[in-house]
Amino acid sequence: MSDDDLDKVPGDTMIPGQLHVPPPHLSDASTPGEARHDIFFAAVETTRMPMIVTDPNRPDNPIVFCNKAFVKMTGYTLDDIVGHNCRFLQGPETDRSVIDQVRDAIARQEEVAVEVLNYRKNGSTFWNALFVSPVFDAAGKLIYFFGSQLDISRRKEAEEALHQAQKMEAVGKLTGGIAHDFNNLLQVVLGYVDLLDGRIDANDRSSRRAIEAIGAAANRGATLTQQLLAFARKQELRDRLLNLNTLVMDFGPIIDRNLGADITVKRQLTDNLWNSRIDPVQAEMALLNLLSNAHDAMDGSGHVIIGTDNVVIQGEPPAPGLEPGEYVVLSVTDSGRGIDEENLDKIFDPFFSTKGVGKGTGLGLSMVYGFMRQSGGGVSAENLAEGGARFTLYFPRARGMVEGKSVPMVRQRGGGETILMVEDQPQVAELGAAMLEDLGYSVTHVDTATRALEVLRGGADFALVFTDIVMPGMSGVALAQTVRREFPNLPVLLTTGYSDRALDEDSRAFELVRKPYRRADLALKMKQLLEGPNGIA
Repeated sequence: MSDDDLDKVPGDTMIPGQLHVPPPHLSDASTPGEARHDIFFAAVETTRMPMIVTDPNRPDNPIVFCNKAFVKMTGYTLDDIVGHNCRFLQGPETDRSVIDQVRDAIARQEEVAVEVLNYRKNGSTFWNALFVSPVFDAAGKLIYFFGSQLDISRRKEAEEALHQAQKMEAVGKLTGGIAHDFNNLLQVVLGYVDLLDGRIDANDRSSRRAIEAIGAAANRGATLTQQLLAFARKQELRDRLLNLNTLVMDFGPIIDRNLGADITVKRQLTDNLWNSRIDPVQAEMALLNLLSNAHDAMDGSGHVIIGTDNVVIQGEPPAPGLEPGEYVVLSVTDSGRGIDEENLDKIFDPFFSTKGVGKGTGLGLSMVYGFMRQSGGGVSAENLAEGGARFTLYFPRARGMVEGKSVPMVRQRGGGETILMVEDQPQVAELGAAMLEDLGYSVTHVDTATRALEVLRGGADFALVFTDIVMPGMSGVALAQTVRREFPNLPVLLTTGYSDRALDEDSRAFELVRKPYRRADLALKMKQLLEGPNGIA
């Protein structure tokens, strides 16, 4: 519908609903009633709400009046609007069922309120909250339809963003729980793979191949669960002050090896790049996922640009969830076929993949999305006019100096020290005890944090407490905090296959080994804690 030029309206008075008023002459305000109507039409003409009037007594129910707000909203001129049916606002994505609803109400001469996707003259779309009401004369004859409208695009976008966030949160809770259970299962598989690997004769090739195959499959499962946790934002992030230029350069050999010889990699790194607080392991995994996506988009041949930059975001955010502020940007641009427009708003959904069956899990980009949101940033994807696509990661800027690298030298075997292990899952506890004993430690196992405190307060002597985080009753983090208060010289090592955001901040004060951990990972962490930061070789 439309609303622009009052002086083009015929003489009959417009009265929404069933009101009956004698028709005034718009050009003559000699009576109080006529003056009131002149004021009404002047107000309609100047109001910010777009309004139109159509004449159902003319062929095709054309628009006979629209106000300036309607012209501004749609981009059409008066000549484009007046004398034409309002269907010119419709387009390919306009919901036909909504149009049918409006058409039926007009046929029944009834009021109707709908929300419909309309098109401006320049081809852009907007969501229109449309209210249509019949106007009758004093005799009850239908003379006009009055339509008021409102551009509600921002509200619809906010609703869609909220819906998407709710969907992601619901799926995240489900995937996070699944990943936790799988990590405990994979811990058992990989742990016994390591134990068997040390017991099989080097010449027993058949058994060794079997062990390697089991380990490779379990590692693949561990990667998938890590991606699930990343999407669900339930992974425990161990961030530190980092410069992305350093990460990209240090990661160079792995980048080149993963992309292959037929893809040219160019780095466009900004000088004086700001620092960010980033979990480097997860950042590298996110970068690898984007590069893998670029490799597939180019069918293994083309060029990739890895860029960094400092940006200040003001106004409309370039990625969902970003607040105004200073960000460090890491972008991956490829020369591939780009992203289908209908998939742009789905590519970060879990299990969504455009690859063939068996060629992708649909978790790579969702992992990137989850990691970035958990890191306080965001990720965006766009097609480029010259072809290809660009993915951009936004990390919040952090103040401070980047710490230098330090790799302590440690012995890999224990010396008979007694470890208090706290684990509520029997299979995981049995494996953990076997691994620790195989590493040269003595193990005492309890299945709750409460029981662990009873043992410690009873005077038993332990070299270290090794505890799971997620347990019934008191959590491993709460146990670690209590141990630190009551036994300040007793080191604590946490482990988890899942982490809750409420526990993340408190757990940062303690060392952690993620499930499923390997024998070598556990050995290194144990010796680092037992021998201190300056451990001996």
